[in-house]
Amino acid sequence: MGTSKALTEAEVRQFVKEWFHKLDIHAPLEEFLMMVADEGIEFRFPEVTVTDRAGLTQWYKKVTTTYFDEIHETKELAITTDGERATVKILTQWQESSWNAPAPKSERLTFLAGQTWGVKRSDKTGRPVVVTYFVEKFEQVGAPTKSAVAR
Repeated sequence: MGTSKALTEAEVRQFVKEWFHKLDIHAPLEEFLMMVADEGIEFRFPEVTVTDRAGLTQWYKKVTTTYFDEIHETKELAITTDGERATVKILTQWQESSWNAPAPKSERLTFLAGQTWGVKRSDKTGRPVVVTYFVEKFEQVGAPTKSAVAR
């Protein structure tokens, strides 16, 4: 596509919203990967750093089969645009449920995640894509709760 249109704050804000929605609904892998740059990526999660789409695919498959009933809620969002690139500073509250066999019930956990993303406009699609994604803060909030229903 090869566009030189500058990213807008509104466009990036909508992209962030879509990103977390895709994570919450466990969107198909292909939809998730469409939101990521084809090359030159670096994702630093608390549990692993990945620098290619193969590693990101492994991470996505693991988290979408480990966690359920996810809710990502943006608490703070600051976007700085510079032409076809943007820096996103975000504080997200992430709630998730998980079940560790043979436990009789699942657990509900809540975390605060401070992140910095590098976003650019895709040469192929013209849409925003994530290039870098650094989780800089990851703290549990409160104590785990047990579900009322065994999973």
